[in-house]
Amino acid sequence: MAYGSLYDPSGNFVTVSPVNPPALGQKVVFTTPGPLLGTAPFPPGLGPYTDIEVLTAGVYEISMDLTARLINASNLTFNTEVQFRLFINDTTPVLESTFESFNRISGGPGGQPSQVETRNTIGRTIQRRLSANDRLSIRVITASANVMYRYPSLVVTKIAN
Repeated sequence: MAYGSLYDPSGNFVTVSPVNPPALGQKVVFTTPGPLLGTAPFPPGLGPYTDIEVLTAGVYEISMDLTARLINASNLTFNTEVQFRLFINDTTPVLESTFESFNRISGGPGGQPSQVETRNTIGRTIQRRLSANDRLSIRVITASANVMYRYPSLVVTKIAN
């Protein structure tokens, strides 16, 4: 048996900036470890954390979610989007783990500015064979302007050897 989780229950929005600093590759940050058995938060210490390490090999169920906030403020057609993906050991992207939020508006009547805000709790659950000491993190892989997230969670549960 092995399980573990990381959360950020604070409710504070974290800005994902596509310009400065660049968001692509930015890891989702967690402040609080949940119950842990056969797993460990990374980096070690009091946090914040970016990864969870599994200490034994096996098949794991991995659940990832967060609340995304996308804001469009323009009198032109405009898209806002963000995509997240699970990575193993900072180098291996898990393509089937991608989760995203997308928002589109068109300008207001008579060219007047419009503002549309979309908040989505988005996530994904997958099953994956992992090796002992694999580290899991969630990274931003696509981001446009005016994107934030909060309440991220990453939960791993060993379901088979």
